[in-house]
Amino acid sequence: MGWLHVVLVPLAVLWLIPIIMVVGLSLMPPNNPTTQFFGMFPQEFSLRNYLTIWEQNPILLHLLNSLLITVPSVVLVCLLGSMAAFALARLRVPLKALIFGVLILALILPMSSIVVATFRILQSMQLYNNIAGLVLVYTALGLPFAVIIIRTSYLAIPLETYEAARLDGASAWQIFWRIYLPLGKPALAVVAVWQTMMSWNDFLLPLVTLGDNELKPLTLVPLAYRGMYLSQPGALFAILVLISVPVVLLFVFIQKYLVNGLSGAIK
Repeated sequence: MGWLHVVLVPLAVLWLIPIIMVVGLSLMPPNNPTTQFFGMFPQEFSLRNYLTIWEQNPILLHLLNSLLITVPSVVLVCLLGSMAAFALARLRVPLKALIFGVLILALILPMSSIVVATFRILQSMQLYNNIAGLVLVYTALGLPFAVIIIRTSYLAIPLETYEAARLDGASAWQIFWRIYLPLGKPALAVVAVWQTMMSWNDFLLPLVTLGDNELKPLTLVPLAYRGMYLSQPGALFAILVLISVPVVLLFVFIQKYLVNGLSGAIK
């Protein structure tokens, strides 16, 4: 463990350096000399960049768009994924092995390979330039990972628990809702963090599927208002900080469940 710490601590420091730089540069005064642009810490700190993006951009609108995209997709993926995982773990479903194999293959496909098909499908369904269409896309993309992780968690629950509940007259839905879903909270935490990161931080799919600036999430703000950010780099770093904060806070609050869920998935 001593050697492991010797290796991991420097890696953690290297990982933190870009984050510290972004936060420091977001606090750089707008009139800071350009020679200080690549410095880790400005000579003086100011919240002017945050006030600038608040005053010059409809940040609340874009924040709301990000929430409207992320929250429904996380809820749908956790709910549908947990139900599908329970069916594959404990119910008699035809072609279980084939279904599980398809889910594995779906994880291998890079998102960039399905952009054109996604664009055409949304157009044909009249869901292009519509937040609801993007929510459905993220839900479909997140389900394979969710089903695999939650199914592994459900398989760790003794089969005798399921059989005893059936003997007591409980239906499959009651067993899922009252036993398996509560016991699967750590796995759900893993899925929730993963889905939040994918939906909240994504740049490519919103760029392709949302045309109006009024519908764009926070990740597209630097592009939508690029003229302003080219002349005010500190404001750009402030936007990057705002994009990162929600995911970091989510990780902090559910870290315990996240570690337990990853441990269960590995087992």
